[in-house]
Amino acid sequence: MIDSSFDLSSQVSCSSAVKCGTASNGSVYISLHLPCTKTKENRDNVSMTDTWCNCSPTSAFKYHLVSNLAIPDSAPLFAFENGVGTWSPMKCGWFPACCSEIWEWEGLSLVKGHSFRIGGTMHLIFLGVDPWIVMVQGSSQSFLSYWCKCEEILLLFISF
Repeated sequence: MIDSSFDLSSQVSCSSAVKCGTASNGSVYISLHLPCTKTKENRDNVSMTDTWCNCSPTSAFKYHLVSNLAIPDSAPLFAFENGVGTWSPMKCGWFPACCSEIWEWEGLSLVKGHSFRIGGTMHLIFLGVDPWIVMVQGSSQSFLSYWCKCEEILLLFISF
């Protein structure tokens, strides 16, 4: 997602290399090369791994790609078609607002900004991913301070 104008030198575009593969354990993954990130100015890679659930990031990413075939290579990777021959970039303010509208319609709790990242780590934890693997994926122990439902997490890992 972008905040304002798109900068091809620092943001991932539709022409960016996307690597798909299967790990030795049979897990499908997708890797993206990012020109820079919030914490690393000089390139980084991000990987998505199939979680075998209905919100798998690999399935969602593949769906995004096939649903937006007419987006030009120079556009942001997460741009989307919004009409015949037209597209829009996914903007930071628009995406959470759209999600909130859908969740409100469905009677679900609203989630704001940073909670997406927290929710993602919690989802991995509840799928049984080792907390230290979650930490390495984000290169930080900061997710520990965000944990909620600690009693559920403890029970989950004690039972292993």
